[in-house]
Amino acid sequence: MCKCSFVRVACVAIGLLFVAHTRAQQYNVDEPSGDVVFSGVRGEEVSLIFDRSKIIVNPGDQLDLDCGVRGDKRYCIWENESGHIYQVEDVYVNVYDGMRKPANTEGNECGIVINSADIEHHGLWTCKVFVVGDSLVGSKNVIVTIKPTSPILELDDGQGSFLVTSEDETPIKCSVAAARPAVGIRWYLGETDITASAEKEETPTDKGGIYKSVSTLRRRFQPKENGQLLMCSISHKTLLVPENTSIPLNVVFKPVEKPVSSFYQISSGSDYEVKLNFSANPAPIRREWRYGDSFENTEASIPIPGADGRYTADFEDLGSGKYTAKLLIAGFTESDANKRYLLVIENEYGETQYKVMLSMHDAPQDGVSETSNHDKIPPTELSVSEDTLSGGAVAGIIIVLLIVVAAVGAAGYARYRQMFCFAPVPSPDPEEGKDTKEEHSDTESARGTNTNHASNLKNRIGQLTQVFKKPKKDQDTKLDEHEKKSLTKEEPDKESPYKEQNPDDKEVVYAELDLGKGEPEKKTEVKTEDKTEYAQIVGTLTDNREDEKKE
Repeated sequence: MCKCSFVRVACVAIGLLFVAHTRAQQYNVDEPSGDVVFSGVRGEEVSLIFDRSKIIVNPGDQLDLDCGVRGDKRYCIWENESGHIYQVEDVYVNVYDGMRKPANTEGNECGIVINSADIEHHGLWTCKVFVVGDSLVGSKNVIVTIKPTSPILELDDGQGSFLVTSEDETPIKCSVAAARPAVGIRWYLGETDITASAEKEETPTDKGGIYKSVSTLRRRFQPKENGQLLMCSISHKTLLVPENTSIPLNVVFKPVEKPVSSFYQISSGSDYEVKLNFSANPAPIRREWRYGDSFENTEASIPIPGADGRYTADFEDLGSGKYTAKLLIAGFTESDANKRYLLVIENEYGETQYKVMLSMHDAPQDGVSETSNHDKIPPTELSVSEDTLSGGAVAGIIIVLLIVVAAVGAAGYARYRQMFCFAPVPSPDPEEGKDTKEEHSDTESARGTNTNHASNLKNRIGQLTQVFKKPKKDQDTKLDEHEKKSLTKEEPDKESPYKEQNPDDKEVVYAELDLGKGEPEKKTEVKTEDKTEYAQIVGTLTDNREDEKKE
């Protein structure tokens, strides 16, 4: 009995502990995460589906306020920044005018739709979802836009153009008084975006999210940019296309310098007109042509417009600070080509001298020249610098130098390796030279000129083949041995009329002695057992006259 009672009590205690633990788990409090704000105690399986990213909407556009919940809920409400509360259940049954149920409520169980956004809807909106013993909260910022005011360029001088000096950095501002949210501002010079040279500042004007925006452009403008439009362009959610404001750019500068200008192919006796283009802003206050034997020393000057004998000067305004100066020379001669001409232009910001050269010759192939055919050439700045080499000419010089260096290197390498004609001619043994000298003398007199040419040719061929054979020392040693063997086969006093040749031996040429045909009065035919004697020709040449005297 006791055991059964004890077991029953234990089982009841375990059961009570299990129930208590289950209820405790059901009311655990989880920490809030992400964009969800929690209060109170909630079940573990219930969570809020909410995106707190801000919404920008134009007045009159539809405003979607999304809010969802995972798990069971009791009811939902929306509350705006001014304190108005909208129950979702009432919205769904059309209690509030201008509000309705979303078309899709899956994952958006507490969402509402405002048909037409108004300025009153601007601000912070909060979604609250009530569950058993708990509430889930999420908030987002709704921005109802306000169309920006027109952009304004702030100029210090108040003129109709923006006056800047080419050497200075002059700031200019573009401002928008009010907009919600703040506008985007970009700068353009003609078609070029120059926003990188600007700084933007945004200042709130009230607590309702309205901003004043100011962009300040700081840039050094170039003479070539004179006359272009400087434009400030703003973009905003309320604008279908950007709204712009622009002003002409007036860049002031002294006459722009340029290299020496050369004119070619001028025919002798013709009336030639020089046209030189230049830029200056403001317009020149002094302009004249000068000419003389050199640019430094000019002998005469002609005001523009004006004339001096055969010379007539004129001037043309092309607009936007561009001009053309003209000089007409009647009956062009060679003396006119030998002169040097200066165009002097001065305005309020400085003076510039333009150098001009005239030639009766053809224009260089690698240069750009101004010619008399100005109908085909637009009024642009064309010029040729003096004493310059083109890229093609420089490349040609470099190629020639490389070829010369390669040839010298190849010759040096051949000389180092004793190749071809640089290899030394091997000389025979001094003792053998005596005999061969006498034999060569007799043989050469017998053969004549043809034998000399054949001998020299074969000797040179033998020298060429030595390049590809063994080293010089070993080759010379073999040559000495074979030369000795060629003179004496077995006995030194007897010579065989024919001798076998080794392919590695020095080549030997045999000449038959027939002194009767050459010189009858000195017939010295030598016979040994009625056989004609043959002498070996070695590549050493001697004077035959001294040998004949000795005989």
